[in-house]
Amino acid sequence: MTLIESSSRGERLRIAWRAWRVFQHVLLGLFLAIFSGLLFFPDRRYHQGLVRWWHRGFCRILQVRVHCDGVQEQAAAALWISNHVSWLDIPVLGSLFPVRFVAKAEISRWPLIGHLARAAGTIFIQRGSGDAGSVSDRLVEHLRQGRSCLFFPEGTTTDGLAVKRFYHKLFVAAAPAQCPLQPVLICYRLGDGLHPLVPFIGDDTFFPHVLALMRSDHIDVHVRVLPAVAVQDRDPRTLARDMEMMMAQQLRRLIVDEAWAPLPETITDLLPSRAE
Repeated sequence: MTLIESSSRGERLRIAWRAWRVFQHVLLGLFLAIFSGLLFFPDRRYHQGLVRWWHRGFCRILQVRVHCDGVQEQAAAALWISNHVSWLDIPVLGSLFPVRFVAKAEISRWPLIGHLARAAGTIFIQRGSGDAGSVSDRLVEHLRQGRSCLFFPEGTTTDGLAVKRFYHKLFVAAAPAQCPLQPVLICYRLGDGLHPLVPFIGDDTFFPHVLALMRSDHIDVHVRVLPAVAVQDRDPRTLARDMEMMMAQQLRRLIVDEAWAPLPETITDLLPSRAE
């Protein structure tokens, strides 16, 4: 029995209406990407405002309610990192922050979505191909030109309960670009627990997963921006290790504590000491 067949008539109509609105919004994005020139010149000045507007509209259609804490205005470009739960992370974070994403190369081949990702300035990486060095060089170039970028150091999605091991190779870009690291956490909730449908893991495929999310009345997502971290003399491996430990700790705190217990103005005390 398919997802649609197992739904009530009212739910089927709601899913169909949302699917139609999503399709319209994707077509609108392609129209804007073509006629604004972003599909061909994604580095234009007004790029990020238009991209964030599109992401906000996508979140509204899927009834994603974004709760953000700790937002800090960045005076200059930063290298953002986030835990990774779902493809939905990109429209959620993209609706909040003026960043370019590093994404797996497979997305560039998705129907329609691949074109939108390119227009948004996405930097694609082929997993397991050894092209992390060239991607790091592109990150440095963007950062030096004042464009913030975000990558998911786990390299894959999780169930949202914990972070996986951070890969260190893209952390290389922080030092030559002379920019801070900006960690952010994302957590999808349903009542007192984590949302069971949002994680995009295992054998999940994109379009059935989108339909599954359309069944939800709404999706609450909590985003917490942690204080920026200066690279200092940390090498990429040390940075990856330190950020993994700190973000794992803060994610556990976020899952358990919905009161958003305040963090210090700097994150130095949360990072492991060099002696550890």
